[in-house]
Amino acid sequence: MTKGLSFPRHSENLANQFRELGYWNDDTLTTYIEKWAKKTPAKVAVVSPDTELTFEDWHLQSLKFANGLLKLGLKRGDVIAIQYPNTPEFLIAYIGIALMGGVMCTLHMPYRAGEMAPLMNHGKTKAVICGQGDEKYDAPNTMMKLKEKVASLQHIIVIGEKPSDYYNFNSLIEEANTSPIADPPIASDPCILCFTSGTSASPKGVVRTYETLTANARIYSPTINLNSEDRVMVAPPFTHVFGLTCGTLALCWGSTNILMPLFTPELYADRLINAQPTIVFSAPAHVAATIKAGLLDDVDLSSLKEVIIAGSVCPPEVAANLERRMPNGRSGQLFGMTETILIMQTPLDEKPEIRHSSTGRKTEGIDVRIVNPIDGTDVQIGEEGELLLRGYAIMAGYLNNDEANRLAFTKDGFFRSGDLATCDSDGNIIITGRVKDIINRGGIKINPTDIENILQGHPNIILAALVPMKDDVLGERICAFATLTPNTKLTFDQMTDHLSKNGIAKMRWPEKLEIIEEMPMTPTKKIQKGELVRILEK
Repeated sequence: MTKGLSFPRHSENLANQFRELGYWNDDTLTTYIEKWAKKTPAKVAVVSPDTELTFEDWHLQSLKFANGLLKLGLKRGDVIAIQYPNTPEFLIAYIGIALMGGVMCTLHMPYRAGEMAPLMNHGKTKAVICGQGDEKYDAPNTMMKLKEKVASLQHIIVIGEKPSDYYNFNSLIEEANTSPIADPPIASDPCILCFTSGTSASPKGVVRTYETLTANARIYSPTINLNSEDRVMVAPPFTHVFGLTCGTLALCWGSTNILMPLFTPELYADRLINAQPTIVFSAPAHVAATIKAGLLDDVDLSSLKEVIIAGSVCPPEVAANLERRMPNGRSGQLFGMTETILIMQTPLDEKPEIRHSSTGRKTEGIDVRIVNPIDGTDVQIGEEGELLLRGYAIMAGYLNNDEANRLAFTKDGFFRSGDLATCDSDGNIIITGRVKDIINRGGIKINPTDIENILQGHPNIILAALVPMKDDVLGERICAFATLTPNTKLTFDQMTDHLSKNGIAKMRWPEKLEIIEEMPMTPTKKIQKGELVRILEK
């Protein structure tokens, strides 16, 4: 019987169907950490810039941490939050929480008290794990003050030097034993609680069970030929479902996790060159910034088999530019969301123009429709519409949010992704934008995504984003925001000349250009267009 957190679940009939079809089984994360600790105990499981963990180390430290949490009085079903970068400690905490049956709630690194308090209250968080802080951000003190706003919060666990009044992560491990867990989780138990990145509205919480996470690892991984010999580098943060599920793939298949605690073009390039990954998961912004900084020119990337790009729409030239530097590998794309996990992948034997411009084909166990956003009717092959999704990996609903759930699903159970997409005759799906990002210029609906991709092909532009600006006559006009490569400039006329040369009609050109030093981004490197609109309004 599941304990603790109450959350939306699929109907019993649907859950039984997923089990009968072989999508869901009895595996938990315990299954895989124990499997690889026994089968390949001395193999390196985790590589960070300054340390390594074997599978045996990872298992034993996680088991001790699990027992340490139980010693604090935490129990199966309790929500335990974490705000920490991609490090061995994060993975020890992740598996430790899973071993004792807790629910790990991820908090993005840029979040502060104002963002974290409502999330922690929403999940009734019992404990939180954080770093020791620095002169810019006193994480332990922030968490201590959150106790006044989060009534359920009882324990603060600090990784690093421990100030008084806090539990120390390393001490919990050192002082605990490796006794078997008396009340371990079962596959239908909640494993993680992740919140959407909140690019428009308040974040929404999605709970994932072990059966869904492990099924996704089994079903998705063969699309990229992942195996135990691979070295998997995950650039997105583990505090986001993209990064966390990719790190979980590596565990489930006995691969090595290569960690990058934070993104800088310099560290990204260093990990690609020196850590010798075979498979890399990245956001488009990671790749674009590193290439435009010149850090991947004339370097050895021969270890790379696959670089999978996701998290936001990837300009085809970004994927192609990287692939030209990979003598033995290919770049492709996947599609996933907090609400769906990893459910599409470009076939790696597909021709480059498909791999670089589409998110590929749906994986097993997923149903897809593309519909007219206004009347809900299915569109024809090649026509643009809203992407609808249904299947074993799609959430059953947001945590404690009836209104959001009412809007999120169709009557026949399809999840409304909010993404605009087209599908070709081979089933390849191209994400063309977001329904909410369409700009209505005097009655003409303008999708900004292809214009943004063309702008990002300009040698001086790193990132570009188009947003609406209010207009008394047309309702909305278009403003382009851009960040530039170092020591370059861009005029309005240079921008429009570039668009003209690339076949963009004048009625779709931006009517204003704003150069900014840095784009406002979510933790997974999606541009926060709402923040750009607010900048315009100021």
